[in-house]
Amino acid sequence: MTTAVWRRVVATIVDFVLVPVIAMIVMLVSGVIENAEAWAGGFPWLRVFCLGVVGYLLVNGFLLWRHGQTLGKWLAKIKIVDQDSGQVPAFWKLIFLRAPFFPLLHATFIGYGYLLFIDLLVGLRRDRRCVHDWVSGTRVVDATEQQ
Repeated sequence: MTTAVWRRVVATIVDFVLVPVIAMIVMLVSGVIENAEAWAGGFPWLRVFCLGVVGYLLVNGFLLWRHGQTLGKWLAKIKIVDQDSGQVPAFWKLIFLRAPFFPLLHATFIGYGYLLFIDLLVGLRRDRRCVHDWVSGTRVVDATEQQ
């Protein structure tokens, strides 16, 4: 794998660890985990998914919006840019098209690992764009070359 791929893997690992910690705090504060009624009729998948997205945005939202980086991408010195313009993507793309993919990282623990595998496998192509990059019209670039 090239250096760019390794940097993207490192960024993913950092975000993979930090985001669920924040999401868990949000879930505890909101009562989705503590409240027994939340579990009536099964696991509250939609609420947990939405709170996972909220956790992702709490950790990475400002950096994404202003710099095109998550905390992990910032540490790995890579960033997200719009495929066409090369600028930081529009906020709505980051929120509605890109952010919902990241609870998929954690869905691997509950039996949906193939979704993450497909998303990341596509990212091993020459242009290194994963499915979430295609959907949101973004690409990942070296942040040190963009300054």
